[in-house]
Amino acid sequence: MTHILGSKRDFLDYTDEDAQEFLKITSDISEHPEFQKLKNYTHHLHTTRWQHCMNVSWYTYLWCKKLSLNYTEAARGALLHDFFLYDYHTEQPIPGKHADVHPLAAFTNAEKYFTVTDIMRDCILNHMWPTAGIRPATPEGLVVTAADKYCAGIEVGSRSYETLAPLLKQIIEMIEEGKN
Repeated sequence: MTHILGSKRDFLDYTDEDAQEFLKITSDISEHPEFQKLKNYTHHLHTTRWQHCMNVSWYTYLWCKKLSLNYTEAARGALLHDFFLYDYHTEQPIPGKHADVHPLAAFTNAEKYFTVTDIMRDCILNHMWPTAGIRPATPEGLVVTAADKYCAGIEVGSRSYETLAPLLKQIIEMIEEGKN
């Protein structure tokens, strides 16, 4: 993968400092053999779950950096937000509604293979808000939530910007209020 859906940037461009920093922050996860298994699962129609996680992580990295948040932990948490290794279209190994239970499956895998900080935990466990779960407790978690919805919109080819712009504006306002 050399690019993120919806972005004109290319990770093979060694003059792009953000792209190179992003790869440095996330490559231990994205290249891990267990995480690589996400390439075997379709997510949002024609996107692999691996690609989706990379998309969400990239936008989280950029947005958190712009907002002067902890973009390193946020990008890593975003990368792991859907790190569950089953096809939710055909199986459900954890009882309950998929939207409610997959964050726990992802968090369990994240802890099994990587060191997970409190910010990363919040990003993984609460990324389904407001459709499921509870509101993220950190501004980074809110950004992951917004990036997840934004990327899902891009991935299914919907008019994501028009649909998500009000939510993104609300989340940014909540983050700014929390800083004061």
